[in-house]
Amino acid sequence: MNFLKRAWRYVTRKKTKSILLALTFFVIGNLVILGLGISAAAENAKVLTRKSMRAVVSYEVDYDSYYAWIDTLTDEDEINAAYENYPSIDTDTAARLAEDERVKAYNYYASYIATLSSDYTAVPIGNEDTSVNSGDMGNLNLIGFDGATMIEMAEGTYTIAGGRFVSKEDQEAGSFVCNITSQLADQNNLHVGDTISFSMMDTYMVSEMQNSGWSGFDEASLYQEYEIVGIYDNAEEVDPNSDNFQWMSQYENPQNIILLPLSAYQEQVRSVYLTLARYYAETGSPYGISEEEAETYAADASTPSQVIYLLDDPLNVDQFCSDYESLLTDTYTRLNANNETFRKMARPLDTLSFFADIIVAIVVVNAVIIISLVTALTLKTREYEIGVLLSIGVSKVKIVAQLFCELIFVAILGLAAASVTGSLMAGQVGDKVLEFQTATEAQYQDTTTDANYYYYGDQNYFTEVTQEQLLSQYHVSISPALLAEIYLLGAGVVLIACIVPSFMIMRLNPKQILLEQN
Repeated sequence: MNFLKRAWRYVTRKKTKSILLALTFFVIGNLVILGLGISAAAENAKVLTRKSMRAVVSYEVDYDSYYAWIDTLTDEDEINAAYENYPSIDTDTAARLAEDERVKAYNYYASYIATLSSDYTAVPIGNEDTSVNSGDMGNLNLIGFDGATMIEMAEGTYTIAGGRFVSKEDQEAGSFVCNITSQLADQNNLHVGDTISFSMMDTYMVSEMQNSGWSGFDEASLYQEYEIVGIYDNAEEVDPNSDNFQWMSQYENPQNIILLPLSAYQEQVRSVYLTLARYYAETGSPYGISEEEAETYAADASTPSQVIYLLDDPLNVDQFCSDYESLLTDTYTRLNANNETFRKMARPLDTLSFFADIIVAIVVVNAVIIISLVTALTLKTREYEIGVLLSIGVSKVKIVAQLFCELIFVAILGLAAASVTGSLMAGQVGDKVLEFQTATEAQYQDTTTDANYYYYGDQNYFTEVTQEQLLSQYHVSISPALLAEIYLLGAGVVLIACIVPSFMIMRLNPKQILLEQN
């Protein structure tokens, strides 16, 4: 290990050269620390924000793209054909996604407004005495799901208080069973094993059928009886301070949600449409539909327009979408992870990270060039020293190793000093750079809003975050891992910088060097 001693002696003997090289590494180190620190802070802010968001992916109809395409059509026949071929999610694809090991729970359900029979009353929402709440929009929210665990069950929003949840077996058997909330049960003195009945027929249509004198009208037949197999607690509550509270109807009260098998739900929807078809046919209504058309409408109305998947980790969301993107055969369906919104909010951080990486790359390339040139130029003055070492049997590899160690010793001194100053400056410089970038980004921010089309029953499961919340996670700090990365980068710079001098050393002949020196 004599080459280490020789390297250290050379560094301490050539103080001026060593100090200049150390200053070079000091400047390089500060710039690299700032660049890597800003880039790491930007990426860390996005990761922390992602982790704070619910890990959900929605397999859904892309209404925005679908209606935007229809808006481009001018031919009436083409427009009618487009509406007749309405896009829908594929049930096989939905099932395939649900089998992924990253999926903790999923919501495959359809929702409908229903009315309790006169024997029961819904849980009051608290605004019944206001004039705007007429109460004629129904008083229950039915959710028909496929019997697998719902996201609300997995996250603890729905917890069983008695009996059991509707199961996959109930769904496959087509059983007319249901779950009601504890408050709805208390309101009507209901228990597990009791029955409850409700109608999916619109109250306006019930009144029209009754007043028309239709011979087929039988109000009792409009109500379907369900056995209560479980009572659950719903942690969701109505906010009385919300802007739309006074306009809310009882079915919007989370305590009036009834869970039932999707198969039973679909059968009851089908019964509603067939009843309407018979009513229109027998009364000669111009709005009449055939029973075949009724079957089609019922299938469309009771088929989920979106499936929500809850994953095990928010950081798996992007990969999950990428893995299954190729399965989507319908042009107007998509896997939505709310990425577009997230990308727009993260644009200032992405820009910062991009320019920080560019600066680091430029600094590193220049560092390699400068140090290579300095080392190569000073190598000429050391030919006699090298010739003596070669003549006494020191290998060329050890001479190159000595040269490498000399630069490493100097680099360590320069980077150590840069670590201190860079750590002190990083936070303040990083904040100023972000402040400038955010202000610049705001000048070119797209203020237009895309049209958003919604289908009744769709629910937003995404965690809503603001750009302010995202940027609040941005903190430039120099961690031990980042310092280790900087020292490794410095070692890499030294290693590359030694390549040219190494070739020069390998070509030297000790006898020729000593003869030329004499």
